[in-house]
Formats: sequence, C-alpha cells, structure tokens
Amino acid sequence: MQDNNDNPGMGWLLFSPSGRIGRQPYVMSILLWLMLQASAVSLMFKFEHQETGLVLAALALVIVSLGMFVSLLMLSIKRVHDMGYPAILVLLLFVPVASFFALIAFLFWPSAPPNQFGKFTNRPK
Repeated sequence: MQDNNDNPGMGWLLFSPSGRIGRQPYVMSILLWLMLQASAVSLMFKFEHQETGLVLAALALVIVSLGMFVSLLMLSIKRVHDMGYPAILVLLLFVPVASFFALIAFLFWPSAPPNQFGKFTNRPK
C-alpha cells in the first residue's frame, strides 16, 4: 500500500496550511494564480461589448481572486514554516511597507533543516 504523503496533490499544495514548501513551488504557484487571473481579465476584454459575457467574466475574476487570496495565504504559511518560523509572520503581508520585504524574504530565504513543521520540504507535516 502506498503512503498518501508520497504525492500530496494540488489540493494540499494550494489550500492546506500543513507542512512546508520550498521556494520553487511557492513561485510556481504564485505564477499559476497570476495566469488564471490574467485569463479572467482577458475574458473581460473579450466580452466588453456583450453584457452577459462581461458579467460572467467578472464573476470568473471574482472567483479566481478569492481562490487566489486563500491559496496565497496557505502557500505563505507553508513557506514560512519551511523557513523555520511560525505562521504568524504571514501577517506581515498585510502591512503596507513590510509586505514588500516579507514577499522578498519568502521568495529568497533558503529552506531550514527539518523542524517542527515537517521533516521534509514540499510535504505535509
């Protein structure tokens, strides 16, 4: 029987605060959400003269934006765990000046050795 932690899946990656993730999956996940958001915006431009299409495209943008907000919060929690710090540091992303420096730290700070948040990077606890 295979252990479920061998392949945690996209649900864990994007919507779970458990465990740790390294820099590369963090950046790739952010880019995924930015591409989805850009697709929704491009649909809005495509249907700018059609009321029904524009409303549906705007709804798609709202849904993608809400998913992005929740997912980036969960991704940032896992990234902070990977750095060896508690999840409370994610709140720095909501402080206007500190958010820029926090994001830079999340992107470039190397992974910590095994810690209380997980033995391995890119795995649930």
